[in-house]
Amino acid sequence: MGLIRDLLNLRKMKLVPFAALYGDFQANGNLRESDIVGAIANVIASNVGKLQPQIVRNTPEDGLRIKNDYLSRILSTRWAPELDTYSALYKMASDLVYTSNAYAVIFYNEDFTRITSIVPVTANDVRIWEDSSGVILFRFRWEYDGKEYTLPYQNVIHIRARYNRRRFMGTEPDQQIKGSLELLDYTGEALKNAVRNSTNLKGYLKYNNFADEAEIKQKVKEFQESYMNTSNTGGIAGIDNSMDFKEISQQAPNIPVLQSQFLRDNVYRYYGVNDKILTSTFTESEWNSFYENVIEPISIQLSLEFTFKLLTERERGFGNRVIFTANRLQYATLQTRMTIGGGLFDRGIISINEFRELMYYEPIPDGNVRMVSLNYVKADEQSIYQIGQQAGDGSGTEEGTGEDTAEARQREAVFAYYKVRKGGNGTDEE
Repeated sequence: MGLIRDLLNLRKMKLVPFAALYGDFQANGNLRESDIVGAIANVIASNVGKLQPQIVRNTPEDGLRIKNDYLSRILSTRWAPELDTYSALYKMASDLVYTSNAYAVIFYNEDFTRITSIVPVTANDVRIWEDSSGVILFRFRWEYDGKEYTLPYQNVIHIRARYNRRRFMGTEPDQQIKGSLELLDYTGEALKNAVRNSTNLKGYLKYNNFADEAEIKQKVKEFQESYMNTSNTGGIAGIDNSMDFKEISQQAPNIPVLQSQFLRDNVYRYYGVNDKILTSTFTESEWNSFYENVIEPISIQLSLEFTFKLLTERERGFGNRVIFTANRLQYATLQTRMTIGGGLFDRGIISINEFRELMYYEPIPDGNVRMVSLNYVKADEQSIYQIGQQAGDGSGTEEGTGEDTAEARQREAVFAYYKVRKGGNGTDEE
């Protein structure tokens, strides 16, 4: 992280007292301790991790072209020496669920001419503010080493959720779902205590002989140590006629199932998930709804933020941008894959190997070619394709061109077949 401090040396800024800074400050909640939020964070982060980052260039002359330069290889394979692309995206999406904000620091080489790595950071005590010269600064305490760092906001990838009332940051979910999570915790504690107490002997001892207070306490202590502990698996105690044990019957409290489900659904709705998404029992339409409402907004934010923070103004001006794509058909049924894939393949949109990958088949040699069905023709060239005759011309080939191509021979074959079906002369006469 020494490089972060070097970034500050690029400009001599005068820091004002921390408490006097104007900007957004991130509170630190404890949602990471919730099992429900943990399950939600895992399913969202797992699917965000499957996104495929690419640098593309879109120009009117060349159309859309995927770049394969040094930065593209970093984004698509390994953001840092210790961090692959899936893990980096997973970490950012997970932080986004817990705090509504996720950060990644961009590292450069010594002369700041090349990006060397992009490191997601789990940050505490974050503050973003604008100084008197108009430069936005980012100060945070890195959970990894507990140290505090400050750097220009331009060198930080920042995505957020629930961006509404604050200038720089998303609104933390702690207060908005705190009530539901607390009630669920109380319900869980009641169930845990009921299970724990059901295995213990409960009651009171009645002494038939006179005994002072100290002797009674000693007898009770001995009784507890002998019978009222987890080692008494049988639940039976043996006593003499000097005392009587009166058992107190305990009834386990009823767990409010409907109320608990309502509280869980409150949390699920807050994050846009449900039981089927969490347990991977969703249908094709349910997956598409989850992708469009939860994953795609994160993908759009990543694309916009990476494009602005990683590419220069000149590169963006030439049509370069960073996109995060996903295979939308990965959870589709086999019938849907065949229907959509077949239509794309016939029109030359995808290659043979891309079609095979869609159907879960391995690639084949020479399979990276695109095929086009000849069943499609321009509206004003139908006669050429059907009977091998150019409009207004009685011949099967263009006059004076000496055309002897595969296409011409195919048109001649079609024309010959047409003459046979029509009586041998290309007309409707018998």
